[in-house]
Amino acid sequence: MELPERVLAAPVLLRHFEAADAPDVRRLADDWEVARWTAALPHPYAEGMAEAWIAGHADARVRSGEHAYAITRTGDGTLVGALGIRPEANVHGHFGYWIGRAHWGEGCATAATRAAIAILFARTDLDAVWAVHLVDNVASARVMEKCGLRVLREEERTHRGQPRAFHVRGIARAAWDALRGCG
Repeated sequence: MELPERVLAAPVLLRHFEAADAPDVRRLADDWEVARWTAALPHPYAEGMAEAWIAGHADARVRSGEHAYAITRTGDGTLVGALGIRPEANVHGHFGYWIGRAHWGEGCATAATRAAIAILFARTDLDAVWAVHLVDNVASARVMEKCGLRVLREEERTHRGQPRAFHVRGIARAAWDALRGCG
């Protein structure tokens, strides 16, 4: 399934990553305060990792249908984070994101999450979408709550070598439509 290349979701624009984004990805991702809340972001984020990750995006779109989007500010194009959308959920759900610490509190994660949900419901026949976050990640909990995702269950998973509690959150298509005034 092909998802859009660019999505305007003010105050952010989602677009496919470009090779030129690698230095910004590395700078933002190589921050323990960002990485510690994510399941897939390695730390430390070594030289060359961003280039390899970006180079693999086209293959990932073909192989698994996962689309990685650069989250950029609409005003100046600054890269602030990343969003992955998966029409077929993996253990992390249908989407996941991270935002560079300098951009926390700007509404970027909420806008990107709303866009991810809207894209998934517009481009698939899914009845519900879901995502996962650490229970003590209060910021992600708040983002998902603002986007209508409710706690479905709590699970213990291994995170960076330690058992940790996670919330699995989801929203049904009908609830999304009602929230968006479409139902």
